[in-house]
Amino acid sequence: MKKSQRQIVYERAEKYAKEHLKKINVSMGDYDGGQKCQHVARHRLETEECSKLVVALSFVPKSGVNVHIINFGETKYIDHTHGYLSKRNTYYLIKEYELEEIKDENMSKFLTHHKEEMLNKLFTSKERTDLKINLNNI
Repeated sequence: MKKSQRQIVYERAEKYAKEHLKKINVSMGDYDGGQKCQHVARHRLETEECSKLVVALSFVPKSGVNVHIINFGETKYIDHTHGYLSKRNTYYLIKEYELEEIKDENMSKFLTHHKEEMLNKLFTSKERTDLKINLNNI
């Protein structure tokens, strides 16, 4: 059976994450339910409910892997987009930002940049073309 692009990315990302990234425990926050994690996390940072914006790989059982943006509060990582669903996910830290570092960022472009950067770490440009891997796969 042929693997889907999401499965191929999941397998490659899982190996990369285990070898190069720090696994983090993430607490469930409020459930937003939207697919705009970059805006949910930025809002929490702007309202000073959280101290950092965090870019992570989020491995979702039976779904795939996503470059996902969450927050860091006073003592813990918090996912305010997935809420209760975050209890099932496995997270790996990519990078943390304070508000001052991203104050002028367009958050949609910010997320796209991090997705592109991760795919470029996981695949060569030829592999991405041959396997038809794109930003929607992570």
